[in-house]
Amino acid sequence: MYIENVLQQLILPCLYSLIASIAFGVQFNIKLRHMIMAGIGGTLTQFIFLAFELSGTAEMLCYFFSAAAVSMYSEIMARRLHVPVNMYLVVGIIPLVPGGYIYNTMITLIGGDVESFSHQFAETVGIAGSIAMGVFAVSALVRLTRIIMKKAI
Repeated sequence: MYIENVLQQLILPCLYSLIASIAFGVQFNIKLRHMIMAGIGGTLTQFIFLAFELSGTAEMLCYFFSAAAVSMYSEIMARRLHVPVNMYLVVGIIPLVPGGYIYNTMITLIGGDVESFSHQFAETVGIAGSIAMGVFAVSALVRLTRIIMKKAI
């Protein structure tokens, strides 16, 4: 019973994220070895998100922490393999894209339900903002660290 629960709530979504991330890597014409590592970044993103979500963390914070995790992963992999950070970041962040929220927001707009639309819109913008802030925070931290390291040398 417990193993089925873990399989359904953790392992399968991570596997689906790996497949989706690699598929987007194919779309962006990334080399195979980079594509696999970027796909692992997408899996990491989904795992961090689910781990925080299952622990009862607020949804916006789940998005923030998972975006920060994939951003840090992208920075590390880009430095190690001497490639642009965006190669890993764009592919790794795919599992976080709030496509369902955007779809529901548009459906409520077309349906004319202004109250539901405003609620859905605020939630979608909040999720997108959380993702952006997670990426920004890590990027700023890395740049600040590089500036401090240059001045120290």
